[in-house]
Amino acid sequence: MPESRPTLDYIILVFSLVPMALYFVVAVLLTVIAVFSVYDALRLIGAMMVSHDFANDLVQVIYSLLLTITIIVLFETVTIYLRTRHVDVRALLIAGFTVLVRQVIVYNITSTDAIQMFATVALLAVLIAGIVLVKSEVPYPA
Repeated sequence: MPESRPTLDYIILVFSLVPMALYFVVAVLLTVIAVFSVYDALRLIGAMMVSHDFANDLVQVIYSLLLTITIIVLFETVTIYLRTRHVDVRALLIAGFTVLVRQVIVYNITSTDAIQMFATVALLAVLIAGIVLVKSEVPYPA
């Protein structure tokens, strides 16, 4: 029976490398998406400057920048996992909060029903409580 142990260790090693490889691929893809997202935000800012329609275009710029921030937070979560092999739950809560704020910005209050608004407020409260209560697992530099 002692000879089967190296085989089992090899299988476990292979299975433990699969998530690392997939996270690496996700990190590469998030990098590409982040570059395109920054380009899109810069393009929207340029279009806003040319059109001088700040009232309407500003929401689109903020929407684009919040998407970029979400992508960056997800990228940071992936890099933290690659470095520590742990997922930082607080970073995921912050990403969820950013996505929800992004959705709130584009809500049209007149066309949104009360149940959807109350659900959004409840979800925001839960995310804020989670961000406050959950300690970051990774110490960030000061």
